[in-house]
Amino acid sequence: MKRVFSVAIVFLLSAFAVPSVDADEAAVRKTLAEYVDAFTQKTPEKVGGFWTENGTHTNRETGERTEGRDAIQADMNEVLKEGHNFKLSATIDGIRFITANVARVEGETTVVLSDAEPIVSKYTAILVQQGDKWLLDTVEEMPLPQPASTADALKELEWLVGEWVDDSGDVKVTTSFRWTDSQAFLLRSFRVETNEGVAMTGTQVIGWDPRGQQIRSWSFNSDGSFGESTWARNGDSWLSKSAQTLASGDVASGTYVIERLDEDSFTIQLVGHEVGGEPQPTEPAVTVVRVPTPPATDSAPQK
Repeated sequence: MKRVFSVAIVFLLSAFAVPSVDADEAAVRKTLAEYVDAFTQKTPEKVGGFWTENGTHTNRETGERTEGRDAIQADMNEVLKEGHNFKLSATIDGIRFITANVARVEGETTVVLSDAEPIVSKYTAILVQQGDKWLLDTVEEMPLPQPASTADALKELEWLVGEWVDDSGDVKVTTSFRWTDSQAFLLRSFRVETNEGVAMTGTQVIGWDPRGQQIRSWSFNSDGSFGESTWARNGDSWLSKSAQTLASGDVASGTYVIERLDEDSFTIQLVGHEVGGEPQPTEPAVTVVRVPTPPATDSAPQK
C-alpha cells in the first residue's frame, strides 16, 4: 500500500514549477503535472502510461520493489478499490540532467491517508525521454534521517537565541528566545508596548514533532488567544503557517515569513492573513534587530 502512494506523490512536485527554466526541465515538469492530473482523476491506466515498460519503484525502508508498468498499475487499482481518502504534498530539491535525455529529480513527499499518521519520505526519480515524452523509469523512496536529539532538530533555529527589538512606528515589540534547560524546546517571550503602555505579552514554545517530522510551535497570549504553527525552511527563509483562536472566539490564520538578513537582524511578514474567513490587508515586512549583549562587569568589591 505504502509503496503505491509513494509512487504517486512524487509527482505532486510539479506544482512547484518555476517560470524560468530551460525547455528540457519545463518538459520534465510538464510530464509530472500531467501525472498529477491522472492520479487525481483516479485513472490507473493513465498512471501506467507515464512509466517505462520496465519501470521500477523501490521502498528502501521496507525493501519492497515493484517492477514493471503493469505491476505499478495493478498496485494503483488495489488502492482505488479500497476507497481511501488521501492528501498529497511534495517538495522538489532539484532536477539534474545526467544526459540529454535522462533526468534525476530529488525531493521530499508527504502523504496523509485517511486518519493515519502522515508519511514523510525522501525520494529520487529517474525520468528518461522516449520520443517526445518523458517517462518514469526508476523511483526510490527512503525514510528521512532522524535527528539524534530534539536539540539537533532545532539547531537551524539556534541563531534566534537572544534578545530582539522592533521599535519602528508607535509600537515597540521586544522578543527573547532561549533554550529550555534540556534544550528540548526553544522558548520565545514577547512584549508589545504602545504609547499608552503594555498592550500584550505572550509565550511561544517551539519544538520538534518526531511523528510529523517537522518543527511545530504553540503560542499563548495575555489576552487569552492561543494558536499553533508548523515551520518549514524555504531557502534562507522560514515559513511559519499559523492557526489561532482569538479571545473573541474567531479563528485567524496566516503564514509568517521570517528571512534572516545577517547575524543581528531579520525581517518578518504576515501573509495570507484571514480572520473569520475574511482576508486581511498584507502589511509590509518589519525588520527586527538584535539587542547587543552588555559587556560583563567586574562585581568584585573595590579595595
